[in-house]
Amino acid sequence: MARATRVRAVATGLVALALPGLAACGSDNSSNAGSTRSSSVRSRKTIGAPGAKVEFVTPTEAATLGSTVVARVRLEHFKLAPNKVGKSAQQGEGHLHFSLDQGKFDHPKYSGANGQEAVKLGVAGKYSPSVKPFIVYSHLPTGIHELEVYLANNDHSNTGVFSFVSFRVEAGGAAPAVPKGGGAGY
Repeated sequence: MARATRVRAVATGLVALALPGLAACGSDNSSNAGSTRSSSVRSRKTIGAPGAKVEFVTPTEAATLGSTVVARVRLEHFKLAPNKVGKSAQQGEGHLHFSLDQGKFDHPKYSGANGQEAVKLGVAGKYSPSVKPFIVYSHLPTGIHELEVYLANNDHSNTGVFSFVSFRVEAGGAAPAVPKGGGAGY
């Protein structure tokens, strides 16, 4: 378990380096005994979301899944504002940025419409934006994966609130129920 925590801390640190505009807020370095870890660290340069939380409902920590993964999150004190994406930041509202394996699978082939939106925004390979509390990743290779989600302001700046979960993909896993809308979170 200590190794998993170290790996997660290193992965989070690498994402912070890879996504300076999104994750430069850092981490609170605190341990969390739950199945996912959240933080509400804020940067002076962005508008935060005081009291906001995001946590994964699915997948659960260390779950074994098939090559299609539906990730759902629960939000507290943060409002998704699909009609305000790209507009000025307003405290406590915005959208989500999902990042699978430090963005490796944040391309249309894997994250569908969300990946297409990432291409339009010039962030493919970094994160997949979503205006819904879920995302669908398909065609994932077998192995262990780490999925992170950040609460983003309307202007795509990071609020400093995030969560992540690790899971395993194995061949022959059951196909999940895809939410209405075909999984297009954008």
